[in-house]
Amino acid sequence: MADSLEQHVMGNRAFPELGSDIMQEIYLTAIKRYPNEACGFLVRTTGEKYRFMEARNVSENPENTFVMHADDIIAAEDAGDVVAIWHSHTDESADASDADRAGCEATEVPWLILAVRKNVEGDAPFHFSEMNVITPDGFEMPYLGRPYVFGVFDCWMLCRDYLKREFNVELNPNPHLHIPSWYTGDTDILDQNYRNEGLVRLAPGTEPQRGDVFFIQYGKMPDHCAVYIGDGMILHHQIDRLSCRAYYGGMYQKHTTHHLRHRDLLKGDETCLS
Repeated sequence: MADSLEQHVMGNRAFPELGSDIMQEIYLTAIKRYPNEACGFLVRTTGEKYRFMEARNVSENPENTFVMHADDIIAAEDAGDVVAIWHSHTDESADASDADRAGCEATEVPWLILAVRKNVEGDAPFHFSEMNVITPDGFEMPYLGRPYVFGVFDCWMLCRDYLKREFNVELNPNPHLHIPSWYTGDTDILDQNYRNEGLVRLAPGTEPQRGDVFFIQYGKMPDHCAVYIGDGMILHHQIDRLSCRAYYGGMYQKHTTHHLRHRDLLKGDETCLS
């Protein structure tokens, strides 16, 4: 099985031979975390040496999705070059979901997917699929009708995708926003991080233009964001709902705390607060 993975990965010309030690770590990690999805990174440390680093899956639905702990993302990036992301599918095929394909595009590195099932027949307790290797191929998830998958299809990622596709403006996925229920803590993550993304806060009453981002507060801090698409409409993606268009008025406008515009989209006559 290790040989077939190495050949498959080599076929994508993404890596040299991974080695049996790394393969063994991957299989053992998948077993250890079953029935939850396991996840981790393939990191190139020095020269052509590779290291597998597991990440904690902090998804609120870990048997069906994975969300990597922000600290583990940062640790992997500090350890070397992240050349691939790996995760397991439990009791289903290794076929890539739309969320997997979108995640692969967002990270811009190959994704390795291993299916693991409890083996009800035979001596081995688990059955593994061959590794499915997907690479970025230009896949774009439509703006509307996205299922909610935290960290992949959520409000921040919808704003990010819209700005990238419509204006070629880059916003980072931002691992700090991938901490489940971060908005119930004591740190206002949206307010602390928007400046690092090139977003500028505009004065209240500024006429919105396409590509503007609104931070919206329902709880004790801003906990939702939306992007303005013109004609009084926004795109947004609320928890456990499909992404949709909505009229920017009523409760959305009432609960807006920040009206933001990327610095590359400024016209020059705005009153900027920060």
